[in-house]
Amino acid sequence: MNRKGPRAGRWTVFIVLALACLAAGIRPLVLEIGSQGPRLWVREGDLISLHYTQSMYGVPVAEHLRVEDGRLVLFEVVSSEAALEYLGIEAKGPNNVRRVLQEFSIPADSVGNHVLCAGGRRLPLASVPADEGRILIRLTRPPLFIYLIHALREFWR
Repeated sequence: MNRKGPRAGRWTVFIVLALACLAAGIRPLVLEIGSQGPRLWVREGDLISLHYTQSMYGVPVAEHLRVEDGRLVLFEVVSSEAALEYLGIEAKGPNNVRRVLQEFSIPADSVGNHVLCAGGRRLPLASVPADEGRILIRLTRPPLFIYLIHALREFWR
């Protein structure tokens, strides 16, 4: 039996779909985690959170963001009163902050044990390769074809 037939057929379907997507100009909203890290397809309203230990007080911090209008909106920071005060946040609870971001970065050598939670995944940022000592987290709109290439690369890792 020829084993290359089904595999070649799948590659052909993938290539045809990818070229069709490229030609159609589909550009999904993608959360890019470092230049070599995972890329997660996100939608308007999706929640993303960043968890870490605040270095000065040694307390846990959770930063909650939402995807709004193609940007990240930091809408809540949860931590101790001292840590919130250190961050310049005066209140506790939902909507205690509002910062609109396109991107943010974490120092690669941070001692906070940063973990990003998005799309049902929990990603320790220490496992993401850094660029020039930082891990950049940002929203992008790559062509669907490029997103699929990155998804395949991550799948085969």
